[in-house]
Amino acid sequence: MRKFFLFTVLATIVALLPVSAQHNMVFRYKGEAFYGNEVNSTDSKFMVGGEYAFELPQFGKKNWHYTYKFPTVGFAVGYMKLMGTDSISNIAYTYPYFLYPFVHTPRVAINLRLATGCGMYIDYKDNGRHQSYFPYVGVYSAGLTGDIFLATRYGNPLSQWQVTFGGNCTWLHDGFIDRNTMVMFIPYANLGLKYTPNVYPLPMKHPARPVRHVMCLEGGVQGGVNQLGAEDGIKYYPNVSLNVGLYYPFSNAYRMGFGLDGFFNAAYDGKQRVYSRRYNFIKEDKFKNKIRGGIFWANDMTIERFSAGIHIGFYPYNPIKVPAVDELGYTWPNRCEDFMYWKFVTKYRFTKHLYATTSLKSHLDAVEDFEVGLGYYMADFGNRVKNPFSRISFKKEDPNELKVEGETYSKKPFRHRELFDE
Repeated sequence: MRKFFLFTVLATIVALLPVSAQHNMVFRYKGEAFYGNEVNSTDSKFMVGGEYAFELPQFGKKNWHYTYKFPTVGFAVGYMKLMGTDSISNIAYTYPYFLYPFVHTPRVAINLRLATGCGMYIDYKDNGRHQSYFPYVGVYSAGLTGDIFLATRYGNPLSQWQVTFGGNCTWLHDGFIDRNTMVMFIPYANLGLKYTPNVYPLPMKHPARPVRHVMCLEGGVQGGVNQLGAEDGIKYYPNVSLNVGLYYPFSNAYRMGFGLDGFFNAAYDGKQRVYSRRYNFIKEDKFKNKIRGGIFWANDMTIERFSAGIHIGFYPYNPIKVPAVDELGYTWPNRCEDFMYWKFVTKYRFTKHLYATTSLKSHLDAVEDFEVGLGYYMADFGNRVKNPFSRISFKKEDPNELKVEGETYSKKPFRHRELFDE
């Protein structure tokens, strides 16, 4: 039943993609095979798979198309088969992706590829390590892809075909809830073909309209749930975070920011766990153990109302100091949890001042939680700081003035100016 449901969803998505392509007129089909290795485990897991994608080149309808040198937006469905593993063997996934062509010649194009989506473990079983396997996974992928055009002359049928190649790294995390869940890191190489049914000449490139270089203020609240281990069962601990930051756009595509984070995680309640012993040093359920404070440095890629980036932070306040060795003598290799963290943050402004946001927080490769929330955006904060009284008017109002649609009329009778009037 799970396989049939997955196939139905993916087939529906692929079937609807050509309909959306009618707004663009130019689209591509891509099919490729890949080979790699899952490296974040003790046993070797070779991976083979394939991917089918539908691409929509962007040709100048929006200002960000010129900023990113006519990028491509794609929608992919794929399949991975892991060999040499005793737990997970088949993975299916789907995601949208973004291609940024930083090298583009008539014969060769090199693109930065970024993708995020979801997937499913089709076949999995317990490996005896007390790890939880949530069948639905988050998928993140990044890498470089290249295209070789088989012909360069416009009108030649071979110009509609391209050989695609490259290397990518895919990261899968199942659930974002249980701290002891399976995390997979799979680098792989890909090779395939692209076909463009209809070809139109590219528009002339011109500089993108620059954005205003004004510092903005953003503040948000996010929330989610998490567990420290599979033995927590059906009990989910709430986690909430608050953040406020100042961001400055250095270009149409990049902005930098600095800010403050506040974290609350109810999972640090002093419960003594049998298998997930990392936090058994906490013996009491105290509120102070659930609070952390951080400062962060943000690096965001921006596309008009959307932004996505990596926020690197440090804890000036962290009452939890995880010991290097647990009560059974096991040494924890990840020691950065005591002083630093990083977040993958996405934001989308759906009104002038409000935005929706998601946040994935981690300590190196140990994911702590996934949160969603809302925030407030003040675009002209930098101008207000320079002149805080710019929006305040000290003009004394005349009660005899009638203001109608921007024009002023006076109730006083009209008289001609006399010769000696001052």
